[in-house]
Amino acid sequence: MNNPIEIYNDLLKVYLKYINSGLPFSHDELNAERNALLEEKGTICQPPIIELVPKYNEKATLEQFCRDENVLMDINAFVNTGLFGQNIHGERKLYDHQYKALKDAFIDRKHIVVTTGTGSGKTECFLLPIISDLITESKNWDTNRPRAMRAMILYPLNALAEDQMIRLRKALNSRRNDGTGALDWLDSNRDGNRFYFGRYTGSTPVSGDKIKSRSKLNDEKKALEQDWKAAKDASNINGNTELLYHVPCMEDDSAEMWDRFSMQENAPDILITNYSMLNIILMRDMEASIFEDTKRWLQEDKSHVFHLVIDELHSYRGTAGTEVAYLIRILLDRLGLTPDSPQVQFLASSASMEETQQTFDYLI
Repeated sequence: MNNPIEIYNDLLKVYLKYINSGLPFSHDELNAERNALLEEKGTICQPPIIELVPKYNEKATLEQFCRDENVLMDINAFVNTGLFGQNIHGERKLYDHQYKALKDAFIDRKHIVVTTGTGSGKTECFLLPIISDLITESKNWDTNRPRAMRAMILYPLNALAEDQMIRLRKALNSRRNDGTGALDWLDSNRDGNRFYFGRYTGSTPVSGDKIKSRSKLNDEKKALEQDWKAAKDASNINGNTELLYHVPCMEDDSAEMWDRFSMQENAPDILITNYSMLNIILMRDMEASIFEDTKRWLQEDKSHVFHLVIDELHSYRGTAGTEVAYLIRILLDRLGLTPDSPQVQFLASSASMEETQQTFDYLI
């Protein structure tokens, strides 16, 4: 049901029915009088507030983008296996701002700040350039391809990071019975290489020394394997494949790195974290190899670019904003980069920033 008025009316009827059945009066007149009082605006709930939002203008399909901009068609093929895959309304088209963001970031190597409204596909504005670079670079990979952090996605809250994991599992780690998933495409077109990703936050198992934490790590793995099996069983029963993306995939060929030790030993291509955890791992030796491997990868080829994604940009103000600004400077220094280096690209998004002089002053 997509009608908000119907949803509101049905919920109100359910509550009234519950009250009448649980606390009935002996006279219908009293029940009717009570219902009239309860149905008054604001007594049980407020009526829905509906905002009409115009549809964003669609510019072109990703295939048309690749053709018009003369870039690798593999980008379109891979994106349509996961990030844009299984669209019941036909081939998905890029909105104007998505087309411009991909062109500016991937082709022209500009830093971008996407400030469109909620539900406008801001996530695709920074995922598409990252995936495009991965597809382009991976053409020359062999079985011993260099491990490095190609992108870091920085979130202010763990909840936002969790939501991003669902999107990345669809985009980079899907496998389908008909052979049209992201992993299927990588098996056929990239010799089985994977685009590795991992969430590195306080809730990522497990903290401490690997040897001392071996038992706890095994317990975590067993629990995740049970969750994955339950998700697969439920998906097979009801046909809802979305359930598979809400838990880490525990198959042997999975691209998701679910524990800290795996990421410490081999840097993920995309690391999702928050600024509190970033502050911690920049100071510890156990995560040093992530930054060292990335620095080495950047030094190997001047065309290699480190992407730093900052979501909810407007939230970094005042003292917290100053802290994060210095933190980013430390991060870049660890990678051998400077803010004006051509090997670093800043991709930011916010639904709360308008095109005003105050916004421009803030960005500068």
